[in-house]
Amino acid sequence: MSDWSEDSYYDVCFSVEKCRRYHAKMQAYYDWCYNLTRAATALTGTASFFTLLAGGTEIAKYLTAIVAAAASLDSVFRFNRKARLHEGLSRRFTELSARIAGWEPVPQNLKKARAERLRIEKDEPPVRRLIDLQAQNEETRAREIPEEHCVPLSRTQRVFGYVVTFDMRRLEIWYAQRNKDSIKAP
Repeated sequence: MSDWSEDSYYDVCFSVEKCRRYHAKMQAYYDWCYNLTRAATALTGTASFFTLLAGGTEIAKYLTAIVAAAASLDSVFRFNRKARLHEGLSRRFTELSARIAGWEPVPQNLKKARAERLRIEKDEPPVRRLIDLQAQNEETRAREIPEEHCVPLSRTQRVFGYVVTFDMRRLEIWYAQRNKDSIKAP
């Protein structure tokens, strides 16, 4: 009898948990953006109002510009909507993980787990690759797999990966070297 820690079973469990972590990270990021734009709008709007009352029209212009910029960012990028989308996807992956934990590790359930994972993935927006790799590293560490199996993301990649994907060539070289080292000569 197999268990969920064997090859194919392990892969699907790892994938589901990684996706859960990824969407939780994206939800937190978009919630942060939403809260930041809302706070900027509220604080600078209030400050602008009181500055105008005090007769400081020059400063009020700049404060009003910040209000407009924050409101525009929120309006265009719809941070709250994106946060709720990722929250829902994270919840769905968490529910799938819970169901998998209760299933017997038989081929039919492996097939069912893969199919359910794909049904959830079809509703995902494009994946931010660097954040996906961060989630992979987190799941790797959670499973107490040695650190050398984690993708070597730079601090800059971890911080700005929510917005832009860059320096992938370095990671491709790392993967190639890692795979070359793991291939045994006959």
